[in-house]
Amino acid sequence: MYSHPSLGHLWKRVHFSCSPFIQRPTVRRLYQRPALVLRKKLASPYSLLALGCADGTKEALLLKKLPKPAYLLAADTNLSLARRAARRLPGKQKAFQKIDLNSAFQISSCLHVLVHVHEYPHLPRPRLFTLFGVLPNLDPLPLLRRLARKMKRGDFLLFSANLAPGKSGFAGARKVLSQYDNPPTRRWLEMAVEAYRPKLPKGRLQFGVYPDPQQKSLARIEARWMAGKKAWIVFSSRRPTVSQVETWIPKVGLRKVARFLDPRGEEGLWLVRLGKT
Repeated sequence: MYSHPSLGHLWKRVHFSCSPFIQRPTVRRLYQRPALVLRKKLASPYSLLALGCADGTKEALLLKKLPKPAYLLAADTNLSLARRAARRLPGKQKAFQKIDLNSAFQISSCLHVLVHVHEYPHLPRPRLFTLFGVLPNLDPLPLLRRLARKMKRGDFLLFSANLAPGKSGFAGARKVLSQYDNPPTRRWLEMAVEAYRPKLPKGRLQFGVYPDPQQKSLARIEARWMAGKKAWIVFSSRRPTVSQVETWIPKVGLRKVARFLDPRGEEGLWLVRLGKT
C-alpha cells in the first residue's frame, strides 16, 4: 500500500498524525528496552538485517543503545524508504534493498546482498533480524516460519506486533479502531484505490473488525471498498492478543527470550531465537 513513492508520502503523513508510536513517548521507549538484553547476549561484531524497515525510525531508536553493527542491511517494499533507512542507521558497511517478505527467495537474497556488494565470505554472526510494523499486514505464521528457516544458532529476531488490548481480540480491536478509521487514513486509502489497476468502481470506504481468513480467532481490522453489493478489501491490520503471539513463537520453531509490552497493551516486542524449549 505504499510501494509507490506518492503513496509512501501519504503513508508517512498517516504515520505522523495517527500512529501511537508518534503520539505516545511510552511506545517510542518500548523500542529501546530490548537493548539491555541484547547487550548481554549479542556478541560483536554482529550484523543487523532490518526487514520491512520503512525509513528506519524504530530501528534507529534501538541502535542508539547498541554497539554499531559491522554490517547493516535496510530492506523494505518501498526502495526509496529503504535507501533513507540505510542513510539514517549506523553501520560500518551498509546496503539497502527492495524486498517482498512474502517471498522466501527474496529473504534469502537479503542474507547475501552485503556479501556480494562488499565481497566478504559471510556476514558476521550473530545476526540480529528486526521486523517492526510488518506483522499486522502479512500473514504472521508463514512469515515467521520463513524467517525462522533462515536463522542460524546464535541469531536473534526482534519483532513487533500491534496488539488487541485485553483478553478478547475482537473487543480489543474495536477499542483501537479509531487509529484506522480517521481522515488521514481515509485519504491515503482513497488515493491507493485510485491507483489500483484495474480501477475499482465508484464507492466508499467502510472500516470494521472481522475474523482473519487464516486464523478465525484472530481479529483483523479491515478497510473495505464498497460499491453496490460488492466489496474489496483494500487494507487490513491484524491485532492479536499477547497470548496469541505467544502461541505463534513455538509453532514456527522459535523460543522466546524476552517480551516488552506497551503499558496500554496495544503494542509489544518479542525477542526470539531458534529452539522450541
